[in-house]
Amino acid sequence: MLASGQTLSRLSTLCIIVGVLLLLSPVAWVLYTGREASEVQTAALAAWEGGRGPESAASGHVSPGDGLLLTIPRLDVRRFVPEGATPDHLRRYGVGRITWTALPTGSGLLGIAGHRTTYGAPFFRLDRLQSGDVILVDYGGHRYTYHVQRQATVTPERADALQEGTGGRGIALVTCTPAYSAAFRLIIFGSLDQVDLAASVHGPQ
Repeated sequence: MLASGQTLSRLSTLCIIVGVLLLLSPVAWVLYTGREASEVQTAALAAWEGGRGPESAASGHVSPGDGLLLTIPRLDVRRFVPEGATPDHLRRYGVGRITWTALPTGSGLLGIAGHRTTYGAPFFRLDRLQSGDVILVDYGGHRYTYHVQRQATVTPERADALQEGTGGRGIALVTCTPAYSAAFRLIIFGSLDQVDLAASVHGPQ
């Protein structure tokens, strides 16, 4: 009986340990991916400020023209956004430009996708943006000032939500929703209000 009681006690302890590890594993993954993306973003922003590409030290072939700089004052977000929103881009930088959407210089919507809970979680608080909030994009030596108009929640296959047919110029920030789920996509839409020469070609303040 004593041996049986000890076995049950050990099994109970083991179950508790396994349960705690299962609970902590998502937190550990968020912290790990956040640190990885943060290091890449830090290097990319430093390269942008210095007029070099985010990977110039390693490869020498990427320039600021291969991406843009996104600043969202309300959320205290400032990110280098590379060309491309593939899983690899999003894992490395946390954000990426959806390449089939418009560039800031053209008509249509500039689409930027970003992670909400992992890889730095740049869009974690995206749902807090309100009508009128400012979104800044630095690209090609110019600063593009957008103001939030509305937000929408769509299913993942609704890529047509980013197709602007009016000839206008705007921005769409896309992330998963609800938090910790990929069931839907949250899209923040903004309209372009102003284009200025950037105070610094390589980065806003």
